[in-house]
Amino acid sequence: MNPAGITLRELLDLPVLKDAKVISGEKGLDRVVRYIDIMEVPDVTGWLREGELLLTTAYSIRHEPALLPKLVKQLAEANAAALAIKPERFLHEMPIAMIQMSNTFDLPIIQLPKGIPYIDITHSIMEQIINKQSSLLRKSEEIYKKLTTLVLENSGIQAVADNVSLLLKSPIWLIDKTGETIVASPSNAHYHFSPNSRYWEIRVDKEMVGKLIVDKEKLDELDQVCIEQARLVFSLELMRRKTAVDTEKKLRGNFVDELLSGLPLSKQEILNKGSQLGLKPEAVWEVAVIEGDEEEMSRQIDKLNHLIAEESQKHHIKSLIHWIGERLVLLLGSPRQEIPAENPKKDPFNWRDKLIPFIHHCSGIRIGFGDKVPLWEVQQSYIEAKKAVIFGMKLDNQKRIFTFEEIEMFHLLMEVSESVEIDKFVEKKIGKLHQYDQENGTDFVKTLYYYIYTSGSLLETAKHLFLHRNSIKYRMDKIRDLFDIHMANSQERLVYFFCISYHIFKNNE
Repeated sequence: MNPAGITLRELLDLPVLKDAKVISGEKGLDRVVRYIDIMEVPDVTGWLREGELLLTTAYSIRHEPALLPKLVKQLAEANAAALAIKPERFLHEMPIAMIQMSNTFDLPIIQLPKGIPYIDITHSIMEQIINKQSSLLRKSEEIYKKLTTLVLENSGIQAVADNVSLLLKSPIWLIDKTGETIVASPSNAHYHFSPNSRYWEIRVDKEMVGKLIVDKEKLDELDQVCIEQARLVFSLELMRRKTAVDTEKKLRGNFVDELLSGLPLSKQEILNKGSQLGLKPEAVWEVAVIEGDEEEMSRQIDKLNHLIAEESQKHHIKSLIHWIGERLVLLLGSPRQEIPAENPKKDPFNWRDKLIPFIHHCSGIRIGFGDKVPLWEVQQSYIEAKKAVIFGMKLDNQKRIFTFEEIEMFHLLMEVSESVEIDKFVEKKIGKLHQYDQENGTDFVKTLYYYIYTSGSLLETAKHLFLHRNSIKYRMDKIRDLFDIHMANSQERLVYFFCISYHIFKNNE
């Protein structure tokens, strides 16, 4: 913000300038004088400042009066206040070109009265400027004290906004980086673009976190002082909020780590701690795990945060996003709702439906969902979500969204294999097929798997194996001829599907 000053119109009311005359540029009398200087050399390029009143007798250019129009233009380009001349001794008349240039730029030319020393003029003007600056400084301190007191007394950001709006006599809005309103005054004022609107950035830790918008056409110096103090106080308030949010986020993150790592916490401990951190114990919870391209996950994290916050707000249940290693872990809460009797298959709210469009929009990432459980059992849902991705990717390398429900049967198959002799049966059904692959470098086992998985579609099988459909047809003909494998009925197809699935999981293929 520029230093305080007073307008030329106010200066001309000073006793020392009562006999001064405005020669030209009258429309610029509301220009503000912040500095005063005396011209001693012809070339003032690089020395002129915004708000400067330049005094001269034209002595340094007495032999080149044609330089005066150029001087007026230089003053205008520097957004100076005015040119004040004592013409009697060295400049007997004002050049027409200078007056025309003055009127063109609305930069006043003032003829100073005879016999008044420069020192009297500069002293009177600087006294006014300093008084104005002192007054604004006092006002600035008063405003800052008033606004910071509101923050220190924890009166809330609305009280700060209301006071700023009252001081500016204008509606104001504080918006975040996404354009959402943090606070407005009046509180019911909805922001819409206006030609009068002006904005100033609000920064916390050198990061732009929002903007202060003021709907006022003209701002005087006191308004500008108020805005600068408001920006500072809003920064303090947003920093306080950020610190609180970061602390809460850290506490929640630690709690999620405790829950998912299976630390020996009692059910009551989990309920109490969850309630303190805003995680509703009465809700049902599921864990989703996102894996894949870390750069893509980092790029999309803000969108994901916004999506989850928006959906959480609708149901008044806070859900969380948490990094664990290279995975994004989502702890998702849903209302505990009765299943509608008229449509028992309908799920009133399903996080999967909300996240599917987001996942499809991203590239190189996949997600697994565990089952819905109470808060104290989310470790189980986390384990299920991880298994959903691991098993799901092996079952279908084209899919990117997996649920534990879809792979639970295969998970059970691997569990029971430890106590039941499954290997001999699998060897009997596909052993020769697997041996042929190893000896000849073929991929018949996977070809047969995807052929069954896609219900006998050559085209879909080709997509999974990145081959032409004719190559799949050739492979299937060879499988039938060499190994006498036929799948005329659904029972045979089911047997081969389970055998190959078991083989894939066991051999980590």
